[in-house]
Amino acid sequence: MRRYQVFVGNFGSGKTELALHFAYHSAVKGENVTLVDLDIVNPYFRAAERKKTMEAAGIRLIVPNFAMDNVEIITIDPAIYSAFVGDMGRAVFDVGGDGIGARALGQYKAYFDRIPKEMMDVWLVVNPYRPLSSTPELITSLKDKIESASRLTVNGIINNSNLSYETKAEDLLWGYEIVRQAAIDSELPVVYTSGTQAVLDEFWPLTEEKGLDKKYLGEPLPIDIRMHRDWERFAKFGVEDR
Repeated sequence: MRRYQVFVGNFGSGKTELALHFAYHSAVKGENVTLVDLDIVNPYFRAAERKKTMEAAGIRLIVPNFAMDNVEIITIDPAIYSAFVGDMGRAVFDVGGDGIGARALGQYKAYFDRIPKEMMDVWLVVNPYRPLSSTPELITSLKDKIESASRLTVNGIINNSNLSYETKAEDLLWGYEIVRQAAIDSELPVVYTSGTQAVLDEFWPLTEEKGLDKKYLGEPLPIDIRMHRDWERFAKFGVEDR
């Protein structure tokens, strides 16, 4: 059966990076992959910016007709319905920002309701270094707002603690404590701790040394950074698909 993965989280959480990771990883395995860019909140770091490279990798991209526009009313794009058609492959949804962004997802609740629970992941991506998710209380509040707006239930947390290229293993240790408490408060599992391979190679031995609870670590998820931004080139040439 087709697998559905929905990535939600606030601005700067890294959910687009993770959505791309799972889409590319699945495409490499030969799966039929569709990525739906439903991020209406952030116009600067969007999966849609990588359209050419995704198409080259065999990933079908759906970008709603309101994407990149200054719209006040969320409209239903018929193209998205096709993501719910078919029995095989994977559909990945990159959903914008917060409760407001998650409203775009709520438009398709009737279609999500048809999916067997075991075939759908709704994962909250958390970076505690971002102001709106810097405490367990803020994280659980964000989860509640997203669930209310999207009318879907979050069933897992991804710890994506990072300071971009300056991230060290100690930064993941700090983030672990915040995410652990948020997972306890929300009664959700931590499914992954993500980061570059180099950072995870430093961090994972520390989890044993310090006796961190594996229940709140999940699996290590090494990712490549695809949504990087060279600000000098951005200022000169704008957004490039590279």
